[in-house]
Order: sequence, then C-alpha cells, then structure tokens
Amino acid sequence: MTHLEILLVENDVEKTSSLKQLLESFGYSVPHIVGCGDTSITLAKETKPDLILMDIKSSDSGSASDECIKTQREIKQLDLPAVFLTPTTSYSDGIRQKTKSTDPVSYITKPYDDFELKHVIELTVYKNELVKEFETSENYYEAIFEHTGAATVIIEEDTTISLANSEFEKLSGYSREEIEGKKSWTEFITEEDQEKMKEYHRLRRIDPTLAPLTYDFRFVDREGVVKNIHLDIGMIPGTKKSVGSLLDITELKQFQEALAKSEKKFRSALDNMMEGCQIIGYDWTYLYVNDAVSHQGHFNKEELLGHTMMEMYPGIEDTELFAVLRRCMEGRVSDHFDNKFIYSDGKTAWFELSIHPVSEGIFILSIDITERMKTQEEIMIKNTLLEEKIKKEQKRLERKG
Repeated sequence: MTHLEILLVENDVEKTSSLKQLLESFGYSVPHIVGCGDTSITLAKETKPDLILMDIKSSDSGSASDECIKTQREIKQLDLPAVFLTPTTSYSDGIRQKTKSTDPVSYITKPYDDFELKHVIELTVYKNELVKEFETSENYYEAIFEHTGAATVIIEEDTTISLANSEFEKLSGYSREEIEGKKSWTEFITEEDQEKMKEYHRLRRIDPTLAPLTYDFRFVDREGVVKNIHLDIGMIPGTKKSVGSLLDITELKQFQEALAKSEKKFRSALDNMMEGCQIIGYDWTYLYVNDAVSHQGHFNKEELLGHTMMEMYPGIEDTELFAVLRRCMEGRVSDHFDNKFIYSDGKTAWFELSIHPVSEGIFILSIDITERMKTQEEIMIKNTLLEEKIKKEQKRLERKG
C-alpha cells in the first residue's frame, strides 16, 4: 500500500526531518508537518489526508500530551484515521490510557522498527476502510473478506469463528464449511499463547482499551505447522464480535533471526577494531560504541550508551564538528575530515573521522591521528627553522661577496 498522504503532527522540529524521510522511503507523501493544536485540526479539515501520524509527548505537567489528545479527539470527528506514537517514559501508561480513551484507530510504542511502523500505518488505513465498508455496503462482509488480501475472521463472544475468508482458508488449511460456526479460534493457537489470548478476548469485550490492538502469536495450521502471525484485531461497534486480520510473518521472523546472527558477528568485529566505531541515533543518543571509542572519548561504554552527545560533551552542539554531524544526519550524506577535539580538562586530540548515514542515524569511524599531527607539526617547525638558517646563510654569503 503506497501513495498515502500523511499529515505529520510533531512538536519536535529536530525529529520531523528523519521521520518524514522514513515515511517518504515507504512511498508515502508527507506534504505537511504541524504541531498539536488548532492548526493541525484546520489543516486536517482542508487537506483530508489518508492518515494522521501523531507523536505523543510526555512532560512533567502533561500539557503537551493533553493537547495532542484533545487534537486527536477533534480530528476523530472528521472521520480520519490516526496513529499515535506513544513514549516509553514513566508517563507512558497514563498517556496510553488517555490515548485509548479517545478511541484512536491504532497506537505504537516507541522505540519501534521501520517494518512495525509501516505495518501499523497500512493496517490502520485498512481498518478505516473496513469501517467505511461496514457503514456503506449492504454486502460489507463479502466486500471485506473477499477483497482484503489478508486472512480475516469474525469472532463471536464464545470464541467461535462465524465468518472466514478465502485467505484464512489458505492459512489454516481448512475450508469455510469446516470453520464457520464450528471451530473456535483457540484451536489454531499454540499452547504457549493460549492463556494470554483468551485473557485478551475476555478483556476486549469488557472494554476494548484493556486489550492490545496488535500483537504477534503462533498459529497452528491443519498439518500442525506452526506459523508466526501478526494480528490486528478490534471490536465491531455495537456488537460483541471482533474482526481480526492475520499476517503471516514466518519468513520475516526467519529473516530477522538470520539478520540478528549476522549482526552479532558484525558487532563482534566492530567491538574488536582498533578504530573507533559508534552509531548515533536521530535524537543524538549513543546507540553503539566499541572499546576504541570509549578510550578515545574518555568515557566507558556504560556512561555513553543511552545518553546524548550533548549530555556527555556539553556545548558540542555549538562546534564545527556538530555542524558537520547534523548535516550528515539530516541530509543523509557522508563526509570525511580531520577534527581537533578539546576535552573538558583542556587536553586535545586529533581524529580522522568518516561519517556515513545508516538506518539508525549516522555511523562514525574515528582514527586517533594525534601522534601523526604532532609529527607533522614538528616537521613544519623544523622546516621553518631550516628555512631561516638558509636565509641567514644566503645573507652572510651576499655580504661576503
């Protein structure tokens, strides 16, 4: 699903560029970026985007979060789908409850990976389209189930599957005649996931906000093959029925596991390199540093990881170095240069830096060239002294001649 027009509601100017670029890399259009408040509501009314992506902030006063939630509540009256990005701070639980109380289409907790965000966006738009189908089509069941491209089921309060589409037939290995009105969804769940999902089923019918809208579980088909499934589920308004869309992510899981093994080997190689290697996130947080960076920066790994460059080196944001880093981060370009770094104790060191954009932010390779620069400086001094001696000798010879 591409060519979606997204209205990005984000109060943090520094983060808008990277998030906008990520959305555009998915093929989406992001023509407008606004903060929470009346402006976003007015713009939503005028442009009617396919989806509103809203970043919920937490603060000591909670005012920023309340303003965004108020904005989302008013936007919901316009019948536009929205996705909330909720924080993982100490205020997260409260914000997520407030978010749910406004009946959002979807929410996703930070941090998240790119695939998860893309999947939630597309499922949110898809769910909104389903709701419209419910409201406008007399044959909405057939329209929904036979033309979604995803395995979809309607689940009754007693866990019976009352309706299943052809994609669910393919996923399960059973025909509709064998499924509809005869099988419980619990028959397709591994034993390890049974208790959790039964509890979600119960809570969802008491209050939809008490159970998650999306999560992963393990599905067992007719042949006993276990598949990894990403489920998007919600209640049908005015009923005790729920509609669930199932996406087979087995191959993705296998790829992620293989990637994790490869990444582990790669990280091990980076850890043992003599050159400094570090990955800086879009918010300037240290995501990865090797031992060489720890030595070069005069901080151990534990002190750096999870903290921003500004926290570790106050005032660095005003330096020429940081200006280059910002250009590479925001422009997604590479650079290579020598930099003189001044530590808090006044000592200095020279580093040869190679900066490259990566999915997490920027990757910096640093080589300590302090000794080389000192040698060059000594050579320059000696050359200067030699030139002075030559000039003196020339003058002496001229006078003698």
